[in-house]
Amino acid sequence: MLVHEYTRHSGQRLTYTIVYGEGEYFIQRDGQLKKSVPDAFVAAVSPEEAKPELMLRMAIADIEVLIGMEE
Repeated sequence: MLVHEYTRHSGQRLTYTIVYGEGEYFIQRDGQLKKSVPDAFVAAVSPEEAKPELMLRMAIADIEVLIGMEE
């Protein structure tokens, strides 16, 4: 699993930790899990397309618009 720190560009500009890999990602802030996408099908992405780079981009998009989580 790969780890990436990301700071939101709007709102409170909080920093989130994204743990991601092939077909999955988890978003955490201050040690608390904010969102879990443990399966590419949950993210509506085919397993062939669910590369780590795409999972990171999807997690960042979720953070920017707070999809499925609160700030």
